Amino acid sequence: MGGIRTALDLAEAQKNVVLIDKANAIGGLMTLLDRTFPTNNCDLCTISSTLSETNQNQFIQLMPLTQIAQLKGETGNFTAVLSTTPRYIDLDLCTACGECRRQFPECVDFNPGLDHRAPTCMRYPQATPQAFSIDLNRCQDPQALAACCPAGAILLNDRERQIELPVAAIVLAPGAAIFDPSGMDNLSYDDPDVLTSLEYERILSASGPTQGRLICPSDGRVPAKIAWIQCVGSRGMQQGAASYCSSVCCMFALKEAMVTKERFQDDIETTVSYMDMRTFGKDYERYYERSRKKYGVRFVRSRPHTVIRHPEEGQLTIQFAPEEGGPPKEERFDLVVLSTGFRINDELRQTAEHLGVDLNVHGFARTGAFNPVATSRPGVYVCGLFEGPKDIPDTMVQASAAACRASSHVFTRTISSESDGELIPERDVIGQAPRIGVFICDCGEDIGGVISVPELAAFAAKLGGVILAEGVGHGCSRESMNHIQEAIINHKLNRVVIGGCSPRTHEARFQDVLRRAGLNKYLLEIANLREQDTWVHLNRSIEAAAKARQFIRAAVRAVQKARPLLENQLPINRDILVVGGGIAGMTASFRLAEQGFKVFLAERRSFLGGVANLVHRTLEGEDVQSFVQDLIRRTMSHDNIQVITNAIVVDHSGRPGLYKTGLQVGPQMFYRQINHGVTILATGPLPNRPNDYLLGRHEAVMTQLDADSRLEETPEKIKTWETVVMIQGVGSRQPDNPNCSRICCQAAIKNALRILEKKPEAQIFILYRDMRTYGFQEDYYRLAREKGVIF
Repeated sequence: MGGIRTALDLAEAQKNVVLIDKANAIGGLMTLLDRTFPTNNCDLCTISSTLSETNQNQFIQLMPLTQIAQLKGETGNFTAVLSTTPRYIDLDLCTACGECRRQFPECVDFNPGLDHRAPTCMRYPQATPQAFSIDLNRCQDPQALAACCPAGAILLNDRERQIELPVAAIVLAPGAAIFDPSGMDNLSYDDPDVLTSLEYERILSASGPTQGRLICPSDGRVPAKIAWIQCVGSRGMQQGAASYCSSVCCMFALKEAMVTKERFQDDIETTVSYMDMRTFGKDYERYYERSRKKYGVRFVRSRPHTVIRHPEEGQLTIQFAPEEGGPPKEERFDLVVLSTGFRINDELRQTAEHLGVDLNVHGFARTGAFNPVATSRPGVYVCGLFEGPKDIPDTMVQASAAACRASSHVFTRTISSESDGELIPERDVIGQAPRIGVFICDCGEDIGGVISVPELAAFAAKLGGVILAEGVGHGCSRESMNHIQEAIINHKLNRVVIGGCSPRTHEARFQDVLRRAGLNKYLLEIANLREQDTWVHLNRSIEAAAKARQFIRAAVRAVQKARPLLENQLPINRDILVVGGGIAGMTASFRLAEQGFKVFLAERRSFLGGVANLVHRTLEGEDVQSFVQDLIRRTMSHDNIQVITNAIVVDHSGRPGLYKTGLQVGPQMFYRQINHGVTILATGPLPNRPNDYLLGRHEAVMTQLDADSRLEETPEKIKTWETVVMIQGVGSRQPDNPNCSRICCQAAIKNALRILEKKPEAQIFILYRDMRTYGFQEDYYRLAREKGVIF
């Protein structure tokens, strides 16, 4: 998804983008997930709308089954050599009917089962592009295979193609591989009831091997007890394991345990065995607390060392050492889920070698702490898992950052008008009696598993003005959307109701269907059956069905009164207001100014730098103050940036593209109004100084920021310290501030290591609930333990 987000950001800036993927469909690991976490519950239907957007965007060219073989040239003037594997299918002709797979299953790549490593482009109904691919090496009768296709889409003479493409910049977003636990005999991965977390996702998915039914693969029974084992292949020295933390496994386990109890039986016992619960992201700690208190997920701090199935026993036995010490314990479960982390495989290493990109000791792209999207080769940027283990939100942020950096090297493409000229003219429906089509999605189990879609369609068919009402399966799949388009034309519909997902994610896609069918796109109404009904009334099907009927009736009444609307283009102000002069604000200002935008940078203090002015070294040892001062110098001296210090925002009005923001500026607090089109809020944090542990009342009690300053400014005093105690999570992870502050653990380890540099014999104790040294920070946690820090 990092590559897709980068492509869409660049396309929005009217930059030409070629999006390549070695798989035969785009989307990566995200297309295997049943849902994301923690607050938006985005699933495949939501993801598919983003994937489809790339397929329809006039600035994006999709090239699946393609890899980059070589990169020549320099920034702004690269030549990329691309190699495309033959699909043996004409994408323009293929309708994804599946006839080839039904008659020749051994020849057609399609695997919705547990094996996430299998190459497939049809793991789910909304795949982009939505077409199969052929493996001719497995086909004994190619001519018969070609003859079975009713669309004539199979190309037996398809060959590998290689092209040279001039490009200005490269963004690497190839993701990472999943750790394969088959080499760890102690975990019995060869047992059918021992699954990886990604395989468990496939069982949860309505498009998976069990159509969303939770069963034990060994015998088909419904499990009563499920265990998740964390850090399999991460944070350890097992065979093939990595020393770093993969960052996302804890949240995966929480989500899967909660979905299991929510969607299936609440009395299923779910147990998570963990070393540290690393719920460090935005609202992740609240998600953790909800899993414990509302859903009753059980957490056992331990490191299970063995999973076995005793002869003639139906359950699996987990052996583990308890946290409190004592003899090993055993516990039996029906299913065991291994939370496996990320790896860089040989194929990704070869890609980096072809591009001349350096890798770090773990095999991920080497980047700097102050420029995490720039690789060692100028003009080549990176985002997502290939840069380092991270979750989806961090991937999205990094993808947009990579797009910003790459955009500075790419010319903006000028377009005279939108693509409406390629569409058929709109039908004039003013004065016509409503002819309404109601199309209801089942979204797999998300809607169809709670309410009866055929019964709802039958209800809709009886409403006034409805000419056609029917279920359309996954309505956002290409096949269903083409069906809706044809139905609008064939039945002369002049208004459409979609019963499905949120209009926030899907309205634009269905508006495009209406426009391609010759209707004004505003003659559409969406009834949000999923987010506002079946998701929130999961176990109350009768009430959910009644509410769905109300939604459909209301949508039909609303669309009856709809009128065609015209769109007008309005002038916009291209200037940008950035509020906050810290690292984030200055970086955003400078990068945008480099692309020619005029930027107003407002800072409430008399100086720039923010909290970074209080930090001297990163965990990796890089000089923060040198970076901050250089960034301030470049920001202050840039012709396109106007810095306004001692400024406070007092009013704000307008709309996107035409905003007015009032500032009170300077000691005299005079009023100044800024006209701009975009606002970026980069106001940053305030250091927390809670009234605990004698902070502020005893000179020997200080925060980590205080310790950082003393290490830099009074190093001789540090040499007098005999014993140091660091208390983690002070003022965080409690009712008035329920979130994890994310940086405290690494700050403690950084300062502990710096203290030991100055006084190796010092005794350092770190008191913690969970050490959250995610990603490569785990290496420094290990180093601190080796140097004698007591946790």
